[in-house]
Amino acid sequence: MLICDTHADTLYKLAVPDRAAGAPLDVTKELLTAAGGVRVQCLALYVCTGGMQMRPTIVERELRAFEDLKALGFRQITELSEAREDVPNAMLTIEGGEAFGGDAGQVERFADMGVRMAALVWNNENGVAHPALTGSREGLTPLGWDIVRRMRSRRMAVDVSHLNERGFYDLLDGQAPPLASHSCARALCDHPRNLTDHQLRCLFEAGGYVGVNFYPLFLSNDNRADLDRVIDHIAHICDLGGEAHVGLGSDFDGIETHPEGLRNAGDIPALLDGMRRRGFDEPLVEAVAGLNFKHYLERI
Repeated sequence: MLICDTHADTLYKLAVPDRAAGAPLDVTKELLTAAGGVRVQCLALYVCTGGMQMRPTIVERELRAFEDLKALGFRQITELSEAREDVPNAMLTIEGGEAFGGDAGQVERFADMGVRMAALVWNNENGVAHPALTGSREGLTPLGWDIVRRMRSRRMAVDVSHLNERGFYDLLDGQAPPLASHSCARALCDHPRNLTDHQLRCLFEAGGYVGVNFYPLFLSNDNRADLDRVIDHIAHICDLGGEAHVGLGSDFDGIETHPEGLRNAGDIPALLDGMRRRGFDEPLVEAVAGLNFKHYLERI
């Protein structure tokens, strides 16, 4: 079975200078390969700052961490058809438009190094777009549109996780559809980082994709969650017409708390078994596990 996770912050966790030696990770080669099959883990270059300027130090440290993972056996891919069984296949992504340093031409650099998706914004305004947490009603900036145009020309997916609603709807313009790499359903947890039912339906109609986030803060209003609560969000999204558009976007190594039963990448098979117990048939389990993401990439 193909299993894809569209967001993890493992590179940032490896790159921070104050990380304790030997501190555990949610995503490792061993955790990704323990159950066999084809595993694809998206790994984000997380910029973690506001403003238009690139943070070259953290980005370059993360790129060095990525090279270290490849030396340990991670295999970089740019297409899911390249993924192999029993090895950790890794797809490089960006979280935060600051990575482009105010220069849309940097899209070419990142595309050339294999980046397949980029979120325009994190939780700070950055001269590219506006984050959901600020409540801004402004859309993409001219620089943001230039970046999007160049991304689309290189088949780099535009990630709307963290983006405000105006920016989200801006991107439903009939061109290559965006994705939300790590977001949940606001109907089940009223947090501005989550997507409303209307947003989700529009995303699906456009041909987009959403990877369900595992962060309890986005799963439940009381900030407590278990494996079944993640399945609640998947089921709700399917009920809205998202059976062919929903998948997994764990946010592993970027969350400080985890749902009970989903502590790390090695627990994904347990989530799929929980879906089977809930009544999901095997084709739908396989779609959510990875095929929906594969088909999304083929559409952009």
